[in-house]
Amino acid sequence: MKYSLFFVLIFYIVCPLEATIGPGGRRSTTYTPATVDFSESSSAEEKPTTSLRSTRENPLPPTDTNVLQRDLIQEDISPRTILENHLSYCDSCSDIRQFYNPTLIYITPWNNHGYDLAKIFTKKFDYVSPVWFRIKRQGYQMYVVEGKQDIDSLWIETLKTKNSDVRIVPRVSFEHWSATDLHALFESEDEKQHLASTLKDLLVDNTHLFDGFVLEILSQFHGASKATTHHLLSDIAEHIHAIEKTAYRKEVILAVPPLEEYFDRNDFNVLSKHLDGFHVMTYDFPTKEPGPVSPFPWIKEVMRKFPKTRSDSSVKLFLGINFYGYRFDYIIPPPPKDRPQYHMKHIIGRDYIDFLKQYYPTAKIHFDARAHEHVTVVYTRSEVNVNRQAHYLPQIVIFYPSLKSIHDRLQLAMELNIGVAIWDGGQGFDYFFDLF
Repeated sequence: MKYSLFFVLIFYIVCPLEATIGPGGRRSTTYTPATVDFSESSSAEEKPTTSLRSTRENPLPPTDTNVLQRDLIQEDISPRTILENHLSYCDSCSDIRQFYNPTLIYITPWNNHGYDLAKIFTKKFDYVSPVWFRIKRQGYQMYVVEGKQDIDSLWIETLKTKNSDVRIVPRVSFEHWSATDLHALFESEDEKQHLASTLKDLLVDNTHLFDGFVLEILSQFHGASKATTHHLLSDIAEHIHAIEKTAYRKEVILAVPPLEEYFDRNDFNVLSKHLDGFHVMTYDFPTKEPGPVSPFPWIKEVMRKFPKTRSDSSVKLFLGINFYGYRFDYIIPPPPKDRPQYHMKHIIGRDYIDFLKQYYPTAKIHFDARAHEHVTVVYTRSEVNVNRQAHYLPQIVIFYPSLKSIHDRLQLAMELNIGVAIWDGGQGFDYFFDLF
């Protein structure tokens, strides 16, 4: 029996997306449809190398060879391949890099396996960004940084012992500001200086732990004029760069939504004179029906707005790589045709493994050669027969990263001579790190 899945790849033209570093709202946009056909023959055949129970309950442990040596980077993969190998990274080569451009990884408290992975693979990273801090205004020229209780000094010291060159740059978000607080900050130079001083003081107080910050501010402060935002960011950078040097100068990296309305080439040209790096969040591609998280043509289009990075440039550019995906469930009963036909939710590695165990071996995995992403599908028999033949519809559609999708994005980053930023380390599979 041949099954087919038809879905639309949405290509970005204009969309009012609120971008955040991690998974955010995926809203609809104007698009050019491209129909893609996936058949049963396009997914890898199941090979009875081990029993189903063994595969599901006893995945392979870490080993002495990496995923490249084991030839696991393939378009044709199966649920069995993932279930068997997702925990099996190269233990003996965990400190050997495959990707030599700058690498930044976010670690979140809510996906705390990332803390352990950061310790195992410390030498593969140039920057580690624990997602700990939020800065808020508490009154006239008063700012406070929340999240200090999450600081894990022992963990940071362990990372720096294993890799003396790793730089710890906690993320600082600007969330849930009132209109009054925003107005006060935008209209007052003294307010800007006090905010910048608050961030500087946090670094000074933890100078042996922290090497700078990643700032997530652009989507939250979208209502401000770009000139005002540029001014604020340059003030913050000036304060932080003025901190007395230890081994390195403290750095400021900016998280950048992948939309022209938030950040364009002119913004880059202005701010690259003040900031040390830019993480371009090339994921959460906007769509309301099943579609890729980060289609390849869209990534290339987003990155074209940035000047080609020179090898001698001190400004770092990071291409965002997601370690999460999205699951789409067909809505029963179906809503009107002008409404979304699928319910969408965020999915991370452990969710995907649970899904594969539950639907093994009925789940089919296909490779979308245009988006350079794998899609996992569970089909259901439709009540409508076409030409007296059973008609199958995709009941569940999952776009979750694979070794192949990550490998292709690393190759693109190498071609562009830029780094990569991973959101986030605890969401993915252990064997992903063999690629970095």
